[in-house]
Amino acid sequence: MNPTLPCWHCAGDVAIRALFCHGCGSIQPPGEVDPFTRLGLPATFELDVAAIDRQLAGFVRILAPARFHGKGERAAQLAGEQRAAREQAAAILRDPAARARALLALADAAPTRPGNGGQWEIAIAAAPDANSRARTLKQVKDAMAAELRLLLDAFRLGDLALAATRLSRVETMAIAVEAARRLG
Repeated sequence: MNPTLPCWHCAGDVAIRALFCHGCGSIQPPGEVDPFTRLGLPATFELDVAAIDRQLAGFVRILAPARFHGKGERAAQLAGEQRAAREQAAAILRDPAARARALLALADAAPTRPGNGGQWEIAIAAAPDANSRARTLKQVKDAMAAELRLLLDAFRLGDLALAATRLSRVETMAIAVEAARRLG
């Protein structure tokens, strides 16, 4: 069963993921849906970035501001909200860690977010000079790439608990990389 909401214009039933009302044709506000549903893509970790971009491009054409010129302020505003929601969904799906978090959230298996970069952040901060910091940062990025491959394996195995553990590690390393970027 697809959840519906009333159309803002005619009060007819509209599917929560619909762009337009089937009754009156009015553009609808973006519903509360996951990024996969928002872009009409399968909920899987193995997504092709080109497929994400193709889907987004199609929606961008449909929601172009010129198409809503002369259709009223509300329609133009909703088209902008729909574009922004789809761009945000695409950004989430392009990022492997964010995509994994979205998948785990769909299964109610998402881990809590790490508070800091753990041992990696400490190692980067403790590096005595820029060259040492750069070497440590490369180690972090290499470890993060390896952890992402293990995250893919966990999803392929259907082991969501393992995927959640792997995601937590990836996010901890990402925090360390961001901390290193701020250090310069």
